[in-house]
Amino acid sequence: MRWWKYAGRREFFGVSVPFPRRLTFLSGVCLATIMGTTTLAFTFGGVFIVLVLVLLRGGVLIIAPLVDAVSKRRVRWFSWAAMAISLVAVLVILGDAAHYKLTPTAMLDVAAYLAAYFFKFRFMTGLAKSHERNATLRYFVEEQMIASPLLLLALAATAVFGAGDVAAGFRFGFTTFLASEAAVAALLVGLFYAGLCVCTTFIFLDRRENTFCVPMHCGSSMLSGVTAAYLLTLIFGSPAPSVPQLVSSGLLIVALVFLSPLHHITLYRDRLKHALRRLLSKFFASSGEAVAANSGGLQKPTTENVPVQTGSGGPEHIGAIRQLFLFVCSGNTCRSPMAAAIGNAEIAARLREPLEMAGWANVQAVSAGISARAGAPMTPEAQQALGALGIPVRAHAARNLTAEMAHRVERIFCMTQAQRKAVIEMVPAAASKTQCLDPDGDVEDPIGGGPATYVNCAMRIHRLVRLRFDEVALTGAARLTGWPRAE
Repeated sequence: MRWWKYAGRREFFGVSVPFPRRLTFLSGVCLATIMGTTTLAFTFGGVFIVLVLVLLRGGVLIIAPLVDAVSKRRVRWFSWAAMAISLVAVLVILGDAAHYKLTPTAMLDVAAYLAAYFFKFRFMTGLAKSHERNATLRYFVEEQMIASPLLLLALAATAVFGAGDVAAGFRFGFTTFLASEAAVAALLVGLFYAGLCVCTTFIFLDRRENTFCVPMHCGSSMLSGVTAAYLLTLIFGSPAPSVPQLVSSGLLIVALVFLSPLHHITLYRDRLKHALRRLLSKFFASSGEAVAANSGGLQKPTTENVPVQTGSGGPEHIGAIRQLFLFVCSGNTCRSPMAAAIGNAEIAARLREPLEMAGWANVQAVSAGISARAGAPMTPEAQQALGALGIPVRAHAARNLTAEMAHRVERIFCMTQAQRKAVIEMVPAAASKTQCLDPDGDVEDPIGGGPATYVNCAMRIHRLVRLRFDEVALTGAARLTGWPRAE
């Protein structure tokens, strides 16, 4: 699929080779640990498939909202509820001491697995959970090029230099075992597990919170595990899962029911509110026309130049003369705030007013992100790029796009096609006013590039903003209002 081109590169002795970033390398170490500990967890004597799955998958369900909270991503009440239910599920199955035996080695294995997932989620959330396909694929490729080779080297090193029964088992696996009949089954297990790792990574790399993505993986894993346990009972006469094991599995299903449907409840609510607003606006518009007709046409309702109080407590103009242009990227720390700053500078120039008065104009540019870390500042590189273009840099705090924000603005300009699609999925009613800043191609994220990359990106955005403003006939006819803008 030629995804190697997305990996970072380093030059050694004049040869450019794929080379991971430091954090992606550490994430690859975590994935190698997860691959090894997962496989080992199912091999310990005295444990069963369902027990292992509840410990591993239940633990990951508990970790997911913690990582989102630490990463300052939104964690809603039902995510915390699902975390609590998952914790109860783990306690229930651990209370079934008569049906399992956890050795210190097995407990250490599970602990290593959960610790590796915690740090993997932290690295992944910061590096790759966005609408930027290039950033996502770069993370995936760099992690994969580390994980499997590193795991193989670790096993080989243990086989060569290790002592004891475990090292002897690894030596057997690298030598005599390869000629045995069981090697075919082991090869199939390896192929299936490699596929599982790839598919799981793709699920986790979805831009949404870990508290949504993790259950998508854990739910299917629990279902396959319980099914496999009963198949082993039916075919090979293995012990069937105990009642506490089934109760724990059921509790995890309850946790998943909390997570997945409720994750979209705000989207459904916003759609309903928007539909009601449209219905009410049509009703009152028709009522107003009827009143005007009955009064002989002497009175015409209008909302132009009427100051109203917004939720933030500041006055704001509504009506036909009010124009807000929204620029959207993924994290709202680089491209979109640069575009908003450039947009306001362009607006001031077209209004023939000082840039300092941009906050009082009835035409303004604002920005937001699809998956922003709320409150994050504009990146230093983006600030330097604006400075190079002679555009003042103002205080900036990243924020996420909301349905209310999308309804208020006149146009939404996205940096990539994927972001435009995400905006429309979030607010279907905004589809007609949402477009790419560059219809001919994505404005790629300059993250990871040098100062020249950021300046080139800012210059391209400047050209595109001028074109888009020309298209909407934004000229000096727009005027200043007597009210400051409300953020």
